[in-house]
Amino acid sequence: MRSLLRVLWDMLLKFQRIVLLSTLFFCTLAMFIEVVVRYILKTSFVGIEEMATYVAFWMYFMGASYASYERNHIKAELIHLVFGTSKKYAISRAIGSLISFAVLAFAIPWAFDYLLWGISMNEQSLATFLGKTYPVFWFQASIPVGISLMALYSFVELVQWVKIAFTKDQVPGEMISPREEVSSWI
Repeated sequence: MRSLLRVLWDMLLKFQRIVLLSTLFFCTLAMFIEVVVRYILKTSFVGIEEMATYVAFWMYFMGASYASYERNHIKAELIHLVFGTSKKYAISRAIGSLISFAVLAFAIPWAFDYLLWGISMNEQSLATFLGKTYPVFWFQASIPVGISLMALYSFVELVQWVKIAFTKDQVPGEMISPREEVSSWI
């Protein structure tokens, strides 16, 4: 069972990395094409800005969830100066993880309701891209997916901090710093 969970965990991370890399590549390429078309060819590529903006939604939410996995998201904390690496530090981090998880869990139903509303409205893009409009809900889906992944990682971190708070005297070094980067992104 544990090896199955590990495989699923690794597949989830690979999915996030692939989405991050492909959306980053698309957005960069789209902006490059738009600059070349606009400033060198003196014309416009209709719809590419809108498509890049919608693709950027996936990049932002996958980036935020991956940063949650890495424990590398933006935060301003000074508790390590007050508590050092003691049990009190672990308890305060557990409380912070609990608050993060609670807020994200509270937002998940709203995000899914927004996606369902987008599906029911069948909203189409305002501009055409390559001659077609496209349903906007494909990009709205990034919101519940990203928030759900952030909640998952916050919950895992909460469990880790609670375990440390009640079983160890000092916080292990690997919990203080962001997770180490993997050797291969894909």
